[in-house]
Amino acid sequence: MNIKELKQRRQMIKNQIDQILAGVDPAVGLTEADKLKIEKLRASRARNDELITLCEEQMEEERNLPAVTKVVVGKDNVEDDPKGGFKDHRDFLNAVMLSARTQVEDARLKRFRATQGSDEQQAGSDPYGGYLIPSAVAPGILTISPEADPVSGMVRNIPMNAPTVAFNARVDKNHATSVSGGLTVTRKPETVDASSSRMKFEQVRLVVNDLFGLTFATENVLTDSPESFIAMLSAGFGDEFGAHLMEERLNGTGAGEFLGILNAGNGSLIVVAKEGGQAADTILKENIDKMIARCWRYSGAVWHANHTCRPQLSGMYQLVGTTGGQPVEYFKPGAGPGGVDLLVGRPLYFTEHCSAIGDQGDLVLAQWSEFLEGTYQQMRQDESIHVRFLSAERAFRFFLRNDGKPWWTAPLTPKKGLTLSPFVTLAAR
Repeated sequence: MNIKELKQRRQMIKNQIDQILAGVDPAVGLTEADKLKIEKLRASRARNDELITLCEEQMEEERNLPAVTKVVVGKDNVEDDPKGGFKDHRDFLNAVMLSARTQVEDARLKRFRATQGSDEQQAGSDPYGGYLIPSAVAPGILTISPEADPVSGMVRNIPMNAPTVAFNARVDKNHATSVSGGLTVTRKPETVDASSSRMKFEQVRLVVNDLFGLTFATENVLTDSPESFIAMLSAGFGDEFGAHLMEERLNGTGAGEFLGILNAGNGSLIVVAKEGGQAADTILKENIDKMIARCWRYSGAVWHANHTCRPQLSGMYQLVGTTGGQPVEYFKPGAGPGGVDLLVGRPLYFTEHCSAIGDQGDLVLAQWSEFLEGTYQQMRQDESIHVRFLSAERAFRFFLRNDGKPWWTAPLTPKKGLTLSPFVTLAAR
């Protein structure tokens, strides 16, 4: 096929694509069958364009051949040569192999090339065979799995036997004079009366709220889909509930939802200030050290960070003098059990629910055992054919009833030193 025929074929393919697009109903859009046809035609056009490019390159090479190699008198006798200009079969086979390797065809092979692209049955043209090739849908559904929830097993899970449950707590967050909520002991002489003391209590309340998901599906979809549509809905809402609870544990407002550990309403939250002169969107060794110093029982805490924090944690260094510095290996990717990342010996979980680098809440240190999560009713799934009976649609609802909050109402004031808390974050930079 010469270059003229190849260009005609390119135009024919374009016309076929235009014809498909012209017949599309704007209200419906392209069907999967239309998309598949267009994809095949575009692939065929790409192959055709490659042949056009090769032909043009070959024509250019032939035009640039030295004059001594061209026959300028009489006709081209190669066409009359039964060997087509080849010395022997070895010369012919070498030319074939060289063309395959370099994708540049020897000019002498042109007369032996079969005409193609216009007279054969092919998958790229629906009228000449494409209609006979069925399309198929692979089993399963492609999904982006949500982040794993490492926190649900760390919080203090509490079954609730009523919609509102109060927990008695000892007020013991100031150790200046007492570590037991007000009781004291003193040395006394034998004949002197002992000093009395008393213990103070407070109540922490969990009040359940509904977390609800609702969707509708036609009976046709439920019946005709080769995949179990109900199973897909159940799995999808399971992912959604898990992600939503993680968001509330960190950022919940406490109004009709969890009180998150980073919310201003969490009176125990400690916000570590940035260093003097610290550049924007940075994390320094000093930031890490000071967060650890303010964490209550660091040996049981875990880190959370936004993914944008990874470069700062990986490139952390310690200043030496006024100009020098040395790397600090605080961050150890995959060094923990099961390949968990570690930051100063404790697990680090990157999550999209933390703030972006530079904003308060981009790096968090949490002792989740001090977070109460009460469940009054586990997640339940119901369906009904009655809500939209006349429309032949089925309703699906998913809901659970729970509440959660830190039970600490203030940081711990130790007998000596700075205040401590199970929940520490870094201030905005």
